[in-house]
Amino acid sequence: MSKKKKKKQKKRHLFGKKEFLFNFFSLLAMIVIALYFGGRSFYYYSKQSMNKKIEAQTLNGLIIQNNPLSEADGLHQDKEGYFFKGNVSNNYVSFANRMFRIIRINSDNTVKVVSEDLVSSFPWGEKSSYQDSNLQNWLNKTDKEHSGVYYHTIPSIDKFLVKTTYTEDILKDDQVVTSKKKYQDFVTTLSIDDYILANGKSSFLNTSKIFYLLGLNSEKENLYVEEDGSIQSCDSLSGYGVRVVFTFKNNLAISGGDGTKENPYVISQGEDKNTIGSYVQLENDVWRVISEENDVLKLQLNNYVLAGESVVHVPYSEYNNIFDIKDKKSLAAIMNTTYLTSLPYADILLETDFAVGEISDDAGYSYFNIYQDKVSSKVGLLNIYDLHVNADLEDYFHLNTTSEVGSMGYVFYKNGLLKEVDVRESKQIVPVVSIKRDVLKSGDGTEGNPYKLG
Repeated sequence: MSKKKKKKQKKRHLFGKKEFLFNFFSLLAMIVIALYFGGRSFYYYSKQSMNKKIEAQTLNGLIIQNNPLSEADGLHQDKEGYFFKGNVSNNYVSFANRMFRIIRINSDNTVKVVSEDLVSSFPWGEKSSYQDSNLQNWLNKTDKEHSGVYYHTIPSIDKFLVKTTYTEDILKDDQVVTSKKKYQDFVTTLSIDDYILANGKSSFLNTSKIFYLLGLNSEKENLYVEEDGSIQSCDSLSGYGVRVVFTFKNNLAISGGDGTKENPYVISQGEDKNTIGSYVQLENDVWRVISEENDVLKLQLNNYVLAGESVVHVPYSEYNNIFDIKDKKSLAAIMNTTYLTSLPYADILLETDFAVGEISDDAGYSYFNIYQDKVSSKVGLLNIYDLHVNADLEDYFHLNTTSEVGSMGYVFYKNGLLKEVDVRESKQIVPVVSIKRDVLKSGDGTEGNPYKLG
């Protein structure tokens, strides 16, 4: 029997060698491409998410995140960005030891704010124009000596703020006629347009206090907001309240807050904190810092002078309105003898120069006039151009004279009015003293943890 030869069978492959190599490298390339573009997608998604997270922790980001657009009171949108309208209660922001209200977010994400309360009360000036006013020179640093009282209260101002663009508009027949001439300053005051856009007397800008507006009526008279929130005209020599307006840079970091008064947005200041407005406790008395120069802090009492639990009321003088410590029956002498010796920390108080220049029809109403005369003492009073760090105190005398031959003195009322009264009237006392910064050894300057001596 013959054996059949078995034919050797060739193995059949699904792919040829060349085809296999091509498919292998194609698959490898696809995996590499997928990983590359997948990785980039994840990177950009993560980056976008991180940017959103970062933006959400900025002032402008949090405002938009926390405020859906409203058709009633709340956040509204216009071609210039977003603005708050009506009686809103979550647009508070804390900065430099002071409280502000957010007016609007501009299209470049900068944020415009206004001081919650009055920062001072004084005459507008000799001329109705804002550019020639006491306000413009008091708010901003110019080429004039002693300018920029408020400007110097903000630490590293160009690190946190951009200049605010404004116009000096005309209010005619309840309509705003916008001026074509534009100005820019770091600090300004509330404009007619901002007040009206926020809904005026029915808005968060109406604080039942009297304050100037930036703008004029058709007769070129100055404008102010009355206690009821209405816009009224006035003489430029009237003494009304001042509210400041400035613009935060975009994407400023926030250290906390939700915008409510109890928990305002807090601008992160890092090492750029200042002492203006801070609380200082000396023994049982609480003071507030109103200015700092060459490591010397000028303080005002955060209350009235008390006798036990009763508020002390005394006249300024029996004879004239000069702050004269040699006049034994005057307020000046009482504060630098009886009151001074009653203070257990009197030994750390510094002899200080107080500006007492005249502000009157005869001398003029320019605030630079207060520096034309001075007195030196350990205890003084506020002058009418000092920063208000407690705008709830009222009915107290100031240093400045209204006339060298008169018997009238300046008194501030918390509704914003600055009035002239007879110096023989009895008023409350808000003393001012100075100390060296380095005598304060503890505390952080907040109301709950004031600076202390030890």
